[in-house]
Amino acid sequence: MQMPDSLNRENAFHFIREIVWFLITATVIYIILFPVVSKIDYIYWKINAFFIFIALTYFRYSVTFKSLPFLRPSWVRFLIFTVNLSLFIFIAQNEQKLISMADNFYIEDFGFPHVFINELSKRDLFKYLYSELVFFSTGSLVTLSAFQIRLIISYWQYYKHQANMLLED
Repeated sequence: MQMPDSLNRENAFHFIREIVWFLITATVIYIILFPVVSKIDYIYWKINAFFIFIALTYFRYSVTFKSLPFLRPSWVRFLIFTVNLSLFIFIAQNEQKLISMADNFYIEDFGFPHVFINELSKRDLFKYLYSELVFFSTGSLVTLSAFQIRLIISYWQYYKHQANMLLED
């Protein structure tokens, strides 16, 4: 059984669109983390990039929920919903850890400096790092919660529609 040409084109379009969005997200992550990694050998860049990725991607998924073809099967939505519960705890724990480290005000907790950093530069670096960490880690928790609510609403709408169909029969 062969798939129609239009369906193949539509799937290719959605796949390419996701790749483009991931490239845009990667570029934004690079731009946001550059002021930190240009001054220190940032140990926590992976988790920080993950915060930014989740915040941007889940915001986009929450806004464009109906146009995402991979979210159409209910088992995919259920799987994402259950994974997101653990992901929320993981992000909250890492946010708390990094913010408490930033409160200590030691550059060595985050990485070895590439350049000489005087007290004023250190204060500016920590101000940027702290603001960026709080914004994107909290943003990832908020967008993850919004996406969870959007998944619950989609389940409710689906089962409400199914119940109405059964009542009509």
